[in-house]
Parts: sequence; structure tokens; C-alpha cells
Amino acid sequence: MFNLKIIYKYGIVALFCVACLAGRSYAQDGSAKDGLRIKLDSSGDKYLHFIAAATFWARYVQANPGTAVNGIPKNNWSDFSLRQFRFITYSQLSSRYLILSDIGIDNQSFSAGGSAGGGNTGNGGATFNGTLGKKPAVYVHGLWNEYTLFPDKDPITKETNPVSLYIGTGLHYWMGLSRITTASSTEYLALDGPIFNWPTVDLSDQFTRELGIYLKGNAGPISYRWSINKPFTVLSTPTAYPAGSPEINYAVDNNAPGKISTTGYAAWQFLDKENNLLPYTAGTYIGTKRVFNIGAGYYATADGTVTQVNNTASSPFIRHNIMLWAVDGFADLPFGGTTNWAVTGYSVYYHYNFGPNYLRDISIMNANVSLTPDYTGAVSQAGLGNLSPVIGTGWSWFTQAGLLLPKSLTGSKNRFQPFGEFSIQEFQRYGNAKFTHWSTGGNIFLDGHHAKITVKYEIRPIVENNMQAYSKGTFIVATQINL
Repeated sequence: MFNLKIIYKYGIVALFCVACLAGRSYAQDGSAKDGLRIKLDSSGDKYLHFIAAATFWARYVQANPGTAVNGIPKNNWSDFSLRQFRFITYSQLSSRYLILSDIGIDNQSFSAGGSAGGGNTGNGGATFNGTLGKKPAVYVHGLWNEYTLFPDKDPITKETNPVSLYIGTGLHYWMGLSRITTASSTEYLALDGPIFNWPTVDLSDQFTRELGIYLKGNAGPISYRWSINKPFTVLSTPTAYPAGSPEINYAVDNNAPGKISTTGYAAWQFLDKENNLLPYTAGTYIGTKRVFNIGAGYYATADGTVTQVNNTASSPFIRHNIMLWAVDGFADLPFGGTTNWAVTGYSVYYHYNFGPNYLRDISIMNANVSLTPDYTGAVSQAGLGNLSPVIGTGWSWFTQAGLLLPKSLTGSKNRFQPFGEFSIQEFQRYGNAKFTHWSTGGNIFLDGHHAKITVKYEIRPIVENNMQAYSKGTFIVATQINL
């Protein structure tokens, strides 16, 4: 197991050393504040805008029991990885029309994330005598266009309208459910999302995006978004377990009837209004904005999962609707005057119904894992590597908080922000058992979210006998550049 004293000791040393170096480097005023914008007319109302961002991780992962990596028994492994790369282009071609494209890669490590079927040049697969992590596929994360029906500001008088409405179409990120469901991957408070904030991730959606039509806007203090979409096809089938086995009643993803989904989210903004030109929500404003919002949302689709009558290959499916809802609150509150302290907090409650006993075990950038040969000990019911139960029928509560330390601490524009996170979950599959995740760490902002370093230690549950037996951990140092 991890020696927490050693982890914290070296984590603090790493933070201190980076801080000392950071204290000597001064970000230039106005550097990379809003990406690169090219004006297409003299007023600047027509423009092309470019954003590029990349996040690099260095990790030490404590492996689930019985794990072998590349066939070699491992209690832990270390790796370097590209968590993400994004290149976003959007253009305001007229006062009423906008188009956006978002391309990139995700999750490339030494033994995962390479191009599918690439053999020695990419991802040959776990059973192929080739490489696994090279040449990740660049793909479209989002592509949508948008038309303004009623703008937030009158284009002539520049006065704020009480109600605004925009309509868009395409592969979009204007999804509902919760604030953090559409989190900006470059403006996290604590390095990443809890993953269960994206409940259909990479099954019936494309990295949390779906194809459809959306509406968005503001009505007084209320910001809203709603969309109708066509989920991507998923055709998983139940496994034929022995008669009487509890697995007979486990729902799996199968949306063959092709029903539409609807999703929406609305938030009451009590203080500053947030910009909703783009769907990406900030995890922290680093002391530059006073925000306090309370929101609620949902996601629904009919016949999204199935179980099978009599558990035989020829028996018909029993179809189940997916119905998810959430309530949340977000606050980002500067204080202390010119010293510019700030406290950031976010809390969300999710209630998920995917059908009976539905459960997904998920990992972030798992290695090429397999069961250690001749291993006879207990293994986690979630699986090998860094898998844990994350999404399922049941409920989840997630909270995170951060404290932005004053400007005077470093004597420069660099800022420190320690943070912590905690979640508790209950899955129908495991009865009344509770599963917890927590993390702690800190951000070092060299130039806001445009150049930052994050250090984080997090734990995940190990599942035995349908309950959390103990936990394993991961230590991450991440760097981010966002231009």
C-alpha cells in the first residue's frame, strides 16, 4: 500500500520546488488570455477564433490485486501520458451565425490509446505481438452551428435583453444533467471530473457529445440549455449465466430501437452572470469572478438498456428506460480585497436509473492489464489495473472545494490553490453498500488556466463481497498549456 507520509512529503517538496521556480517567472500581461482571434471586419463582430490546449500526466498507480501489466505481475506502475489535446475553432460569421469545430485526442499512454488495428505502428490489441500506445486517432469531439433568434444583447443599443434564445445543430456539448457534465477540460478545479458526471460516456455518446438540436439562452437570472438528440447505437447483449444466478437480472446497454434522448439543465445565477457563448463550464475562475449558482437537470431516453427473459439466447429482451436527474450548486467567491483570496466550491447529487442492477466499472488510462498467472488471491469485482465501480443505477454525491491563496504569497502573478474532493455512491447492484472516492492536491497557476501545474493524490475503492473492502491510490503530477 502507499505510504501516505512519503506521498505527502514528496508532493509538498515538488510543490515547493515548482513554486520557487514559478516565483521567478512572470507572465506577461495579456498573454494568451483568449486564444487567437482574427478579425474579419473592422468592428471585430465577425471573426475566427482558435484555441489549442494539451494536458500531460505523470502518474504512480497502485494496481488492483492480481494485476499483470503486459503479462508481468505488478503491484504498481508508473507512466507518462497525454490526457488530452484539443484544437477548437469557432467563427462568428455574422451577428447571428456561429460555427464551432473541436478535434483532438485523448488518453495516450505507454500501453494504451494507440490507433486501432495499427499493429506495430499503433494499437495491435492485447493479444497481438505489436505496440499498444502509438499514433492515437485524432477525431471530432464536436461540430455544430448556431443561429441567434433573440440575442443576449441588442446589436444596435447594446442593452441586455431580458430573454435570449439560440438554436444549434450538430455533434454538440450542450448537454444537460449538471454543471460539471459540460465541464471545460482546461478549467477544472481538481484536474479532472469524477467521471460519473458523464453517465453515458463513450457508449451512446461520443466522448459526452451527441448528435442533435439544442436550445440555449438566458431568462433573467436563469441560464438554460435543452437538447433533443439521437444517441449512438450500442448493442451489448446479456451474458447467459446459470439459472438462479443474480447476474441474470443485470441490465446492459442496448438501444437497438433507436429512441431519441432529451436532456436539459437550468441554473439560477445569483451574482455575476457567466458567459454562455460556449458550453464549457469553469471549475474555478481563480479569483476573477463572483459566482453563486443553483441548478438542476436531467437526461432521459427510452429503451436504452435490456435484460433478457429466461436468460437464453433465443428469448426476447426486456427493455428499460434510462432516466437520470441531478441538483447542484456552485460558488466562486473572491474576498480579502487586493490580496485576492477566493474560495471555490461545487456540490452535486445524482440519481441514476439505467435499469435493474446496471453498473459500469471504469478506469482512466488503464494499462494493458491481465490476471497474474497462477494468482490465487482475492481480486476486485471491478476488475484489474485501476478499475473501480463508477456509474450505475443508484445515487452519487460529489463535492469539491478549493482555496485560492493571496497574491502576496509568491510576490508574483503566480497563484496557489489547494483543493480537496469527496464522493460517496450507492449502487443497486451492491445493495446498501457505500463506495467512497477522495482526493487532495493543489494547483500552481503560472498564467491562470493557460499555464498551470497540478499535483493530486486520489483513492478508489476495491470491491470484495459486494462492498468496499479497502482502497488503492494514484499520485499524479500534471502540466497544462492552453493557448
